[in-house]
Amino acid sequence: MSLTSKDLAGLTDNSGGGPELSLARIEQKTTPGTVAALLRAAILDGTLQPGSQIREIPVAAALGVSRAPLREGLALLVDEGLVVRIPYKGAFVSEVSQQVVAEIASLRRRLEPYAIELALPKLKGPGRTKVVSALQAMAKAADAGDQTRTIDAHMDFHRCFYELSGHKLLLDVWRSWESQLQLFLSADHQSFADLHDVVAEHERLLSIIDTGDMDAITREVDRHVHGPEISSLTEDDA
Repeated sequence: MSLTSKDLAGLTDNSGGGPELSLARIEQKTTPGTVAALLRAAILDGTLQPGSQIREIPVAAALGVSRAPLREGLALLVDEGLVVRIPYKGAFVSEVSQQVVAEIASLRRRLEPYAIELALPKLKGPGRTKVVSALQAMAKAADAGDQTRTIDAHMDFHRCFYELSGHKLLLDVWRSWESQLQLFLSADHQSFADLHDVVAEHERLLSIIDTGDMDAITREVDRHVHGPEISSLTEDDA
């Protein structure tokens, strides 16, 4: 695919004007999934900013597709919570509120310890390699000062426990909020002010998981998923 997320920066509208487009058409057949993947990457790396409008006509023209597969691709992103459609106005990149993230955290504090508990037997075998690999990728991205890759590895690290749990519905729940959480973290630079602190937090979590002490794991997950601002929004759940 010749169109990059950088190219897509000119396909959104924050001011009502919008620049002229000069993009190569895609030669290969473009499916709704391909369109969604490209837009998803551009949203999560910050190229397409929260609240910006995704203008269908120039995007479809730049991709060399009709508006039908574009709309289907956008529909996939609506299902993920990354795009919102406003009647008579169009499609916009979602703005994930602190309240939504607080609600996600309130679920994670209950479900993630269970996912870890189910995953513990596999964490003593080959499954551990996946978790350690995600942690190593996080450290490498932090060393490079790459926030986007750090957040990607952050998501990979936590997803591992849901995947290793062997509980399909539990994994589906994680997937239902993962994109919104990743979007919020990408926009909330304060949470990633020091990327090496993020790595240290996950090293600490893994060391406690390695003890197998579910009481300690549950306490650490609760601490891990709540920042100070989020905690203030979810204190009634305590």
